[in-house]
Amino acid sequence: MHDETGFLRKLLEDPADDTTRLVYADWLDERGGSLSTAKSQFLRITASLLEQNRSAHWRKLKRKELQPLAATLPTDWLAVVSRLKVEQCGNKRAIAPEHDQVRELFDTVCDKRWDEMIPTDSDTVRFCERCQEAVHYCDTIVTAREHAQRGHCVAVDLGIIRREADLDPPSRGLRMGRISFDRLQQLRRKQLERGADDVSLAREQAKRDRERIPPPERS
Repeated sequence: MHDETGFLRKLLEDPADDTTRLVYADWLDERGGSLSTAKSQFLRITASLLEQNRSAHWRKLKRKELQPLAATLPTDWLAVVSRLKVEQCGNKRAIAPEHDQVRELFDTVCDKRWDEMIPTDSDTVRFCERCQEAVHYCDTIVTAREHAQRGHCVAVDLGIIRREADLDPPSRGLRMGRISFDRLQQLRRKQLERGADDVSLAREQAKRDRERIPPPERS
């Protein structure tokens, strides 16, 4: 009998196996419920986007369907099943000419997708064999900006509402003085959140809420 863990394990082992992806979607439909239905829709759309003989306009419309759908789904699940472009490619930055305008063109997208990278022990980190770089799955634009500032390759969750140059760090600097480490971290976090989309802000707030929840008492 299939279970969700088994399907996810198979997709990790062979992300290009759309037969498994669609069987998993059927299984989710049989289970019923809003979450299962949303997951099934996501799997079917991501499979259909790799079909040949589809127009560019059709693909654009399908990609638009993915954003509001992904925004409702668990990010740990999305990290396993998503097909994402890889941005801030370190290898392309290294080989690009020194001219800034040309180099910026190479800062954006890798030739390979997130699902084509080698899985690691972490669901949010994969390894690019071609570039010899770690690639980080980012569930918010805030997390993506943190990694981008460190020069990391990133794969940005499809639920995030993307904007032009949204990985660029905010231009306003922090005033440094006598300040505690915790306060400095809070200010840096607020700076990274400036101009972030609503999905990212909601997810960041959910993370903070979880951190404040005390662990259950042992019986």
